[in-house]
Amino acid sequence: MIIQTSKCDFLIEENSVKSGYISVYSENLEEMQRFFGSSETEISAKGEWKYCVSICKQDLANALILMVKEVNYQTFTPEKLQQA
Repeated sequence: MIIQTSKCDFLIEENSVKSGYISVYSENLEEMQRFFGSSETEISAKGEWKYCVSICKQDLANALILMVKEVNYQTFTPEKLQQA
């Protein structure tokens, strides 16, 4: 799954090493640390995704809540919604 924010994109995948964990990838280190700062950010082996963090599903849920709280709904227009 890919989640786009105004500052970067996040790729979210099941972690193949740790059962019950999720791998989150991004090219933006600052945003990774801002949303997932309590987890260790590593350099990713995926070419287009520079950074990776391995987190539990609850930490992902908390980060998603923060992302939704930051949405500026005043910038939504009918034209932008039709493009989506």
